[in-house]
Amino acid sequence: MEALSFCIWQNWGETMVVNRLINRFHRFISRVNNKIRHKPLFTSISTKVFLNTFISVLIGMTAIAMLAYSTIYVLIKDNQEASLQASVVQVEDYLKWYMLNIQSQLLYFSNPDIYELLNDENYALLMNSFLSLNSNEINAAYVIEGGEIQHIAPQLYRHYLSRDLVQEVARQTEQWGFWWSDPFDSGFGRAVTVAKSFSPDDNRNRKITVVLELNVDSFAHLGVSGQSKEQNIYIFSRSGKFVASNVPIDNYDQKLQRDQMIHVLGEAMAETGNDFNTVTTAEGSYRILKSDNNRWDWIVFAVINEANAYPLLSLLQKQFLLLLVTWVSLSAFISYRLALYIKKPIKSIIRQMNASSLGRFDARIDLKRNDEFSIISTHFNKMMVNIKGLFDDLRQAEERKRVQEIKVLQSQIQPHFLYNTLNAFYWLSETDRAKEIGPLIKALMGLLKYSIDKVGDLVPLEQEAEQLQNYADLMKLRYGDVFELDIVIPDELLRRVSIPKLTLITLVENSIFYGLNSSEQSNHIIVTAEINAQRQVIVEVSDSGPGMRQEDIRRLFEKHEDNRNFKGLNNLGLRNIQERIQLYYGPAYGLKIENDPGEGLLVRIKLPCVE
Repeated sequence: MEALSFCIWQNWGETMVVNRLINRFHRFISRVNNKIRHKPLFTSISTKVFLNTFISVLIGMTAIAMLAYSTIYVLIKDNQEASLQASVVQVEDYLKWYMLNIQSQLLYFSNPDIYELLNDENYALLMNSFLSLNSNEINAAYVIEGGEIQHIAPQLYRHYLSRDLVQEVARQTEQWGFWWSDPFDSGFGRAVTVAKSFSPDDNRNRKITVVLELNVDSFAHLGVSGQSKEQNIYIFSRSGKFVASNVPIDNYDQKLQRDQMIHVLGEAMAETGNDFNTVTTAEGSYRILKSDNNRWDWIVFAVINEANAYPLLSLLQKQFLLLLVTWVSLSAFISYRLALYIKKPIKSIIRQMNASSLGRFDARIDLKRNDEFSIISTHFNKMMVNIKGLFDDLRQAEERKRVQEIKVLQSQIQPHFLYNTLNAFYWLSETDRAKEIGPLIKALMGLLKYSIDKVGDLVPLEQEAEQLQNYADLMKLRYGDVFELDIVIPDELLRRVSIPKLTLITLVENSIFYGLNSSEQSNHIIVTAEINAQRQVIVEVSDSGPGMRQEDIRRLFEKHEDNRNFKGLNNLGLRNIQERIQLYYGPAYGLKIENDPGEGLLVRIKLPCVE
């Protein structure tokens, strides 16, 4: 009853402490709110934050509005993009004219009347004259009939044309009537073959093909006049083959840049077809304008660095950048002043709060201001004074509680145990077995001294195991061979591990008494210990008794006020053992029971390992 009264008093005391803390916190919040409501408007930190933020945003929005109204960004961009697109159309027109001219020449040479009218010598002379006039644009002109070259200008070019190429040109042209090839390397540079097939009037089965091999490298300037030097033209076939470019190649670096752009454009065509407006290379991002309205289905790309695409916009961007820098600088200055005004007290408050969270109740905030921060610091300091006093009181109460609770949990030997043990000694003397009494009396004396000794509540595992054996000897005197006890603990653990007194004795006592209900076989009790992977000591007490119902286990963990009928050594229950272990070592340690009714009981005790 004294222990119960003590626990009730302690719980009531803890409740009062918590209530006092809550009430003081509520009073602190109320005082802060009252102070804030009675402060002048312009000393409020929220007002200062609002005014500074409003001024910064107002300045920024004003600058943006002025910039938007003073420039016609979209109009300038559209006009300049139209100008760029016009250059692409100019190239396209040149290509149309060039292609029309080539096709006109092919029609002239493939006219059946002219071909039949002129003999071979005059026809060859006509082709040589045409080639002389267009020597820069045309590598060669030749006529194919029956898969063989009949006329060619110049004559030496015959040696550069393979039979397979000639037959392929004739086959494609006879199939389509008019045919042009993808760009290829002719040995004299990049070239495109353009051919026209016809039949003389006197023989429709006779097929003659007139072929012109065009030098696409001659498209160097592509007929563009007044073109920006930053704008480059690239022509590709629909299949993605590079045809020509106006990019000058004066050095090796320019060649590398042109080849890289050809590669990037070819990849973009392969991945997205013609639907792309920008490409990116190591030199930067480029704007792409294109057109594909020509006779040979070529695609003209105008490529210009985006940084140089719109000169007027570049100037506009510089103005915007200057205004932006001014706005950012002004906003940064205002924000810095605002942040500096707020940062210093907040930093001081956070530092002292961190100190208080680490248990330093002497932490104080020292601010000399006339705003909310001064109210917070004043009441924080008062709160820390109050909390320090409360925790000092609580620490003393908890220390008293711990000492008293351990004393209450420490049980004394029960009179029934002494009575039954002495009664057993008497019957030994009456049955001429007096010689057995001496060792048993020694065991009882050791157990009595161990139980009532108050020097230290934690004992070495070795000492607990020794007294457990004494207890087992006395219990065998009373009950005979109804149980067997084996203590299998390594010597190293016996010396290194500490355990609350009477822990193992109580667990073994429970196993003995619950095993008395089974008369079929002897109850084998085993006590072992080991260190697990987490460097914790696991002590196990297992038996082969009948096991226990969950309801019985639950009762073992409950506190019973009436222990008058208990016949064992002490009145400690499993719950008391659990509380004692956790009082000493913390909530991570304690008991765990594994039960299988009919197969026995296993109790695991988790203890820390002393290195």
